[in-house]
Amino acid sequence: MTSIPGARGAALVDFEGETIDYAGAIDAFEIKVTAAHWLIVLAEVSVSSLGPLRQLIVRARAHSYIIRQLQPGYAVVLVLHPRAAFAASDRALLDSDARICLEAGWPQPRAGSCWYCVDVETERGRPIRLRGLQAAGDWQPVEVMGFMLGLGPREKGFRVRLLNGAEMLLVREPLGRWFADERLES
Repeated sequence: MTSIPGARGAALVDFEGETIDYAGAIDAFEIKVTAAHWLIVLAEVSVSSLGPLRQLIVRARAHSYIIRQLQPGYAVVLVLHPRAAFAASDRALLDSDARICLEAGWPQPRAGSCWYCVDVETERGRPIRLRGLQAAGDWQPVEVMGFMLGLGPREKGFRVRLLNGAEMLLVREPLGRWFADERLES
């Protein structure tokens, strides 16, 4: 939740509307009722002729909401500042999905691409070493092989090689968070 600017609360909810886990600054009862409500909405919208729905974003007066289907019958509901929902990073959402699925023992989501949040140390704006967020202390030096083009405004991208020869893409988003297109093994 900390990787989504403006997030006030989040809940993992099952097909019966039961909250499995939640976090945030919002009252526990409020987030549980909110999550159950949005799961009902997601289920009703998914029955339409449009086919299954993966994500729903709603901006309201008091809050904005992102509702993401993780597995059949399970969804994550994010409650955000009213103007924050459409600014949420797709990479951060994919990383959150992957972490929840990993912790729950579910298969990883089948998105077009997966991104994983990493710590990166830079020198003159270029990455020199990185580590996965779960691998505290295991910094790995990287060699920058090239730059990525076609990214969003104020994003920087690099093709890097690790000491073991593995190659990956690194992207720094405008708020300073780094993402890799491969999971780092600790």
